[in-house]
Amino acid sequence: MSNNSFDANKEAQFGMLPVMKEERVYSLFDNSCINIGFAIATWCFLIGGTVSLFVDFWPAVIATLAGNMAAVLLMAMGTSVPSAKYGADNYTISSSYMGNRGKAIVMVFMFVFQVAWLIILSIMFGRAVDNVVSTAVKTDTMGPGFVGVMSIVSVAIVFLVVWRGPLVIRKFNIIVAPLLIITIIALLIILSKDVGWDVIVNAPPIAPFDSEWVNFLLAFELSLGAGLSWWPNMGGMARLCKTTRAAYWANLAGLILAASLGTAVGCAAAVTIGSSDPTEWMIPLGGVVLGVLALVFIAIANITSNAIVTYGICLGLKNFKFFRNKKWPVVIAIFCLPGIIGLILWPSQIYDNFYIMLGVTCTFYCPMVAINCVDYFLLRKQRLDVVGLYDNTKTSKYSFWKGFNWVAIVSFAAGMPFYLLFLNPATLVYQEPFKYLTASGASVIFVAILYFILAKLILVRNNIGGYSTKA
Repeated sequence: MSNNSFDANKEAQFGMLPVMKEERVYSLFDNSCINIGFAIATWCFLIGGTVSLFVDFWPAVIATLAGNMAAVLLMAMGTSVPSAKYGADNYTISSSYMGNRGKAIVMVFMFVFQVAWLIILSIMFGRAVDNVVSTAVKTDTMGPGFVGVMSIVSVAIVFLVVWRGPLVIRKFNIIVAPLLIITIIALLIILSKDVGWDVIVNAPPIAPFDSEWVNFLLAFELSLGAGLSWWPNMGGMARLCKTTRAAYWANLAGLILAASLGTAVGCAAAVTIGSSDPTEWMIPLGGVVLGVLALVFIAIANITSNAIVTYGICLGLKNFKFFRNKKWPVVIAIFCLPGIIGLILWPSQIYDNFYIMLGVTCTFYCPMVAINCVDYFLLRKQRLDVVGLYDNTKTSKYSFWKGFNWVAIVSFAAGMPFYLLFLNPATLVYQEPFKYLTASGASVIFVAILYFILAKLILVRNNIGGYSTKA
């Protein structure tokens, strides 16, 4: 397809309307590159550093790969599959299980979480640039003010990339993704050479609990949470894929394999040199040339990741009347503004508490993924009414009760505190049942069963929500 034909449908790129089959531009290779560019960013290293608190290198690799595999493949079933099939973004599709007004609940949570990610990745971009410039001028650091300015510059670059749209994101990632893979492998080689492979694999965890099984489960739990936390970002890209296969299996290359590789590097660095932050050790270990190149690529990775985060949430904002008629750059600017405010007022508070944010978001993603998958696969048999997804009136199939699916809302509300019975996400203090199910696993299973039973008894039996009508 020519770029001109795709450019003709501006509403498909930058608005609410579903993307038709003939308008889609992403192949399996394209989407894999986008996923790799999305996955390999600061969060990989930070998650690796958190995992290293509890387990040493090889258990960390196993827990990370297993947790990512289980969570991502489940999460992608509820996001990438329907978005690719119907050409609609994840937030629009949430009308089918939250209600055409209830989806606002999803958007409120997502807006807050995505702004936090925007801030974290922008700070890491600023720190990477700070290390590159300070090396060039032969000083320790350019100072927090410089990092702050560079962080805001990062937001400005993200604004420009997202403004240009999906084709720019695709071209950007086709170039960047292979370079990022090479960079990650080079970092692991540098660590092995300078620190020693024996030292890496034999280094003890930083602050483990007494039980090895509990330590492994905590690492597994963090990986489950990381895998589920990709949930809000998948639909925006999947709707542009030519096939459902291209939308779904690209996650294997990016969000599972590439993300696990980056997490392993973060863990190896944390257990041996005491820091998972690559901006602190790349130049000392890799030397000026390799270190600076690696920092540049990691800085670029944060741009690609932030661009996908921003594109997805801005598409979702278009679901609401306030944003519907706003020009695309205005929508992006409105989303970026709280991020800039956060970078000015509370950068360290947000960045330093990354792992707490990751844990708290799990209490949201676990029940949401469960409801999403049960509703689409078990209750609707993969059939949605496209017109109903965009119909915000009370006559819509997805109106439920005045726009709210209270069965989903109650199930969701029950799932969040249920998670806390197993693990406190802020302190990582666990309860005895955590040893058998993990918090994320228990929450997903509990909400899936609860929502299925209540939906069958209340929604399907009473023909509420369009379950008994073939789309």
